[in-house]
Amino acid sequence: MAIQDDILSALSLLATALGAILLILLLLSVLIVIVGVLLLIYSIKTGKVLFPNLLVLVIMFFEGPIKAITRFFGFDDSILDRLSIDMQNKAMWTTFGKIPFDKRAIFVPQCLRSVDCPARLSPEGIKCKDCGLCEISKAKKEAERLGYMFFIVPGSSFIVRMIRKYHPDAIIGVGCLCEVKEGLDLMHKNKIPAVGVILERSGCVSTVLDWEKLSEVMNVGEQSAIKFETPRV
Repeated sequence: MAIQDDILSALSLLATALGAILLILLLLSVLIVIVGVLLLIYSIKTGKVLFPNLLVLVIMFFEGPIKAITRFFGFDDSILDRLSIDMQNKAMWTTFGKIPFDKRAIFVPQCLRSVDCPARLSPEGIKCKDCGLCEISKAKKEAERLGYMFFIVPGSSFIVRMIRKYHPDAIIGVGCLCEVKEGLDLMHKNKIPAVGVILERSGCVSTVLDWEKLSEVMNVGEQSAIKFETPRV
């Protein structure tokens, strides 16, 4: 009986300790979420991002509860997503700028093509024929002149396949809001420096991109700096 009592006592102490640890972790999580929300609201209201690296991690791990709280305060999810992209761009900017051009890859979505585009799908993505019906050809020539690998993306799985094949050290991703955010989150987890450029107008066809902004990002070097717009309301 004594041994049994000792075992029960030990299990009781263990349960108490685990309960205390879980409670501490819960309180820490709540505190982190509150601090994260306050920093996000400050960033949205002022356009100034404090502690971007910290906020990137907080948003990645606590995105669900943070969005729920910011919705309560009247903020749209897209504002938080844009802010997250802005912060990840800023956090990666110095590292990205140090990567040689010929070690970088650019992925642009096929929805930027003209509706009359003559290009066809290949194992390397959509192969531009330089027809001049859209701006992709001009951007592709500039990128390849610098040394970039340039891909027109037919689908999200294609990006993963090209990364595994060519192993770029840095990436520029172009797409709609959700695609860029998901892509940057994926690259962040895989420790690949990446910068996202969001489409001005999204959709399935005839989307719109600020090509001048893409050119600025493509040409960035170690000493370059670009002002990314922090969303404000």
